[in-house]
Amino acid sequence: MKRALVTLTPPESKRLIAKAVVAMPEVQHALEHGFVYIATGTTAAYIAEEILGEEIEKEKWTVGVISKGRTCVTPKATWPKHLVLYKGEPFDDPLKALKQMGPKDVFIKGANAIDINWNVAVFAAAPDGGTIGKTFGWTITKGVFTITPVSLEKFVPTPVEESARLTGIYSFDWGTGLYSALVPIPHSHPVTEVEAYRILANVEAIPIAAGGTGGAEGSVTLVLQGEDEAMERAKEITKAVKGEPYLKPYTEDCSVCPFAKICGLGSGAF
Repeated sequence: MKRALVTLTPPESKRLIAKAVVAMPEVQHALEHGFVYIATGTTAAYIAEEILGEEIEKEKWTVGVISKGRTCVTPKATWPKHLVLYKGEPFDDPLKALKQMGPKDVFIKGANAIDINWNVAVFAAAPDGGTIGKTFGWTITKGVFTITPVSLEKFVPTPVEESARLTGIYSFDWGTGLYSALVPIPHSHPVTEVEAYRILANVEAIPIAAGGTGGAEGSVTLVLQGEDEAMERAKEITKAVKGEPYLKPYTEDCSVCPFAKICGLGSGAF
């Protein structure tokens, strides 16, 4: 039995988790035989890169984002389409895909929170529920295998179902950004750094610390332990993700934001 101490920055964690998600047998089966639906989001963009084998402007592969100390939305001109693949090839009709998907297909959606019970939730700011509002019914009623890639940097101590009761886009009197609702995803299978190391190297990963400074903000520190051969794989995997660069900031313009009227900063409430 060997043991290692590893610190991962948020982008390094995202890359690690992305590699693990793609390696999951459910994903590999769906890539060969069915649908893989990847909803937009920064972590999901890493997964798209791993599947497509090409670089994506990941900072632009999202709509809602927490950036510069506030909840926000990216410029509408940069809003991307969800990536839907059928038998590994692009499928241009997301709604048609949702109608056809079943338990052997895969839906991938990132999250904003993971709690002490490994339950996850995502922000929704659009009045129609945004991505989760438009897809949740299809995926949960048909038993679509839903994966939530989420780093432990998003760990929250409060159960997400309790937090969700406190939120809603019209629930706040003031704030530091776009007002949002927290929406639990009860049927999802979360993949954190813990699951990622188990999937990729068959080693145990135990989170023991979090945070940092000087470019390590949001980091997660883990103890890895396992048999010699597995730990060698873990070492190589860790080397492969170390040095993953941070995403570039996007350019914001609150005056053209479609949600300015329900955003604390956009409406001048704060």
